[in-house]
Amino acid sequence: MRMRVKAIRRPVYVWLPVTGAIMCCVIAALLIGPLHEEPPAALMLGGMAVFFWALGWDSAVRSTPDRVSVTNFLVTSAVAWSDVAQVTADDGLIITLRDGRSIGSIAFGSSLLGAFTGYKTHQRALRLLGEAHRNAPARHGKDTGPSHLDVTFEWGRLLCALVTVFGPLLVIHALSR
Repeated sequence: MRMRVKAIRRPVYVWLPVTGAIMCCVIAALLIGPLHEEPPAALMLGGMAVFFWALGWDSAVRSTPDRVSVTNFLVTSAVAWSDVAQVTADDGLIITLRDGRSIGSIAFGSSLLGAFTGYKTHQRALRLLGEAHRNAPARHGKDTGPSHLDVTFEWGRLLCALVTVFGPLLVIHALSR
């Protein structure tokens, strides 16, 4: 049985960069295809599209019944809920581990506006993560020693993004010659 992963994203933080990525792809397709401009400019715009995608859509907090992970620009930090001491949103969304280390989120980071408004956009994520943390299975045994934090580079998602952006650009370039 596969566990259901709940991805938590900030809507504005997602849609602005994704809109930028789509615009970069459209302009790149026009440059490399019908406008017959320089391919390097189109490829640079394609690279910007991948950057915007990684910054906006891929940066998220994901939780399952027994784990929580934070992806910040293609690097994912994952930890068991039993190693989480608390989740707060006082100065951006912070997941504090039993051993004192913490995991922050780019998408739910601190900001001057958030400091003045009490991080209203972070409250939904805090509520969902707090609920998942309370419902997580209890750890058996002593809670001593360092928390086990897995940090991985998401090369598979990056590869898919590169193929999605640059594949059509190369096809358009080949067909427009």
